[in-house]
Amino acid sequence: MTVRNLRLKAEVVKAAAQPPSGVDVVAECWVDTGVAHLDSHYSYLIPGNLDATIKPGVFVVVPFNGRELTAVVLRRVPLVGAANLKSILKTMGEIPLLTDSIRSLIEAICKRYAAHPFDVIPSAIPSRVVSVEKSFGGTFPADSRKIRENIQYLQLPPHRDRFALIASSIAASVKNGGVLVLLPELRDVHFLANALSELKIEFVVLESSQSKSDRYSAFLATLAGDAKIVIGTRTSIFAPVSNLSHIYVFNEGSEHYYERRSPGWNVRDVALIRARQSGIPLTFIGYSPSTEIARLIDEGLVTYKRSRARIRVSTFAQIHGELLPSKSLTLLKKAISLGPVLALVPSKGYAQAIRCAKCRTISRCQCGGALQKSSAHSAITCAHCATQFPQWSCTWCHHRIPALVSRGIERHQQEIGLLFPNTPIHFSTAEHAIEVAESNGIYLATPGMAPTSQSGYAAILILEGNKFLNQSDMRAHERVRELYFSAVALARTDAPVILIQDEGDVIVTAISSWSPSLSVHQDLQERKSLQLPPYTRSAVLSMKSSEIVRLKSALESAISEDRIPIGTRIFGPIEQGEKSSLLLSVPTEQGEALIATLHEFIRRRSISKKELPSLRIDPYSLNL
Repeated sequence: MTVRNLRLKAEVVKAAAQPPSGVDVVAECWVDTGVAHLDSHYSYLIPGNLDATIKPGVFVVVPFNGRELTAVVLRRVPLVGAANLKSILKTMGEIPLLTDSIRSLIEAICKRYAAHPFDVIPSAIPSRVVSVEKSFGGTFPADSRKIRENIQYLQLPPHRDRFALIASSIAASVKNGGVLVLLPELRDVHFLANALSELKIEFVVLESSQSKSDRYSAFLATLAGDAKIVIGTRTSIFAPVSNLSHIYVFNEGSEHYYERRSPGWNVRDVALIRARQSGIPLTFIGYSPSTEIARLIDEGLVTYKRSRARIRVSTFAQIHGELLPSKSLTLLKKAISLGPVLALVPSKGYAQAIRCAKCRTISRCQCGGALQKSSAHSAITCAHCATQFPQWSCTWCHHRIPALVSRGIERHQQEIGLLFPNTPIHFSTAEHAIEVAESNGIYLATPGMAPTSQSGYAAILILEGNKFLNQSDMRAHERVRELYFSAVALARTDAPVILIQDEGDVIVTAISSWSPSLSVHQDLQERKSLQLPPYTRSAVLSMKSSEIVRLKSALESAISEDRIPIGTRIFGPIEQGEKSSLLLSVPTEQGEALIATLHEFIRRRSISKKELPSLRIDPYSLNL
């Protein structure tokens, strides 16, 4: 038996905290407790050995209920009275990562969305990377504010490169100070980055898909004032741009601007709060405003700057279900001879539904999901659980020949190829993206994936427009307006726009006159009469189905006892698997009161150690 020498175990003994010295020896902190009702600030003594490094905005470690938790210092104040305060244990770096203006913004967001500060801080401040911090030699200037708020919506013109126009606006604004630009998708960030590079304008990209090191490095450069222009996606709205002089938000109605995690804030509302708090000019840029911005335009709170143009639009109805009505073919053939043609289609894949060729019954999986084919040669597959059906047969009549229903982009490519046999047919989807249409032919694209064309498209074709227009959710018309306008804007001057859909929709007039106002006002009138956003505020509470009935009863009692605004309406419960949801709606003027009450309601349930519902305020869609 081999005898090994014993080794002594080394332990680091924590040094005792030195007594505080100076005047402002107490730090007020937000603490990452992970508990809903512990969302106020807490006071800690600043040890003498940490006095020089603890500043507002610095992250520290503090004792809390027997644990060591992360906290952020909000301010330093004098010690008043003989309170038995605990001391801060250590700092997490010496850089003040949370500026005063971003702290104020987070406070306002917590109030608006009934949130804990540390629900928002991870979106505002990226994960710390010590190696990046050590190699960074910048200095960190204090916040500066400008008191000249100006909020406007700038409608983009057709036939022009949208990102080149945004880049030129940024170039003009950067003369006054820092500029922050928000874009809904990474694809848009890349397009704007290319446009800025062509103008030889320096910028920093700050977005969540970057590596931890790259994102933290870009954040520190922004904080230090080394980056005058910051462009990015959703979380960049919190970027601490030094001497910020202008905020731009492109396509503010996009669903990508809505935070997926609780509390579900969105860029449009956060940008409005930030602009109003700091007096910073804010410009929304796009083709058609959301109903929220349209209401603010109506009320004179946002200035609308319209672009004037006339577009040649032709509408052709699919009377017999054909892909392209015969009357549209003449226009298309002429356009194909002149240059590339863009065709927008509703769905990816090959066929979005399967039915029996004999009894015409729509076929479904045992799980209830719709069956589909992703390509011409792939097996029939369930869209929900991905089960394959290589030997498909009808559940009702056992016929073995399926009929394909609802064309996808690959089937469009196949059928259009038969109509135009000598024409190249390309398609662009999220999985198969084409950035630039470099040659002639027809370019099929799903929403948001249209390639750009250097010379502009010779025609814009919207296929199966009724599918775009007949979507059931509240935001459908809003999405379609922005989608149609942004696609038509890619055409060259005098190029025809061909809509394959039923005639008479107001969208045709809107595109022809390059003015979405008539269509937007129609939406606003419908929303107002039905008491829907933006004339109401809404909240969605979700929890286990077994608890939701009791929750609804408690809320109804609170309304009858006037503890929740009397105008509150409760819809549901709506089942979603193991969970169910309640939708609460209240007139806008009572919205703050409802949210404050819900915040207090969740705090009390937390204190009582009851199950907490998840809460989303003003979600993108009310279709749960």
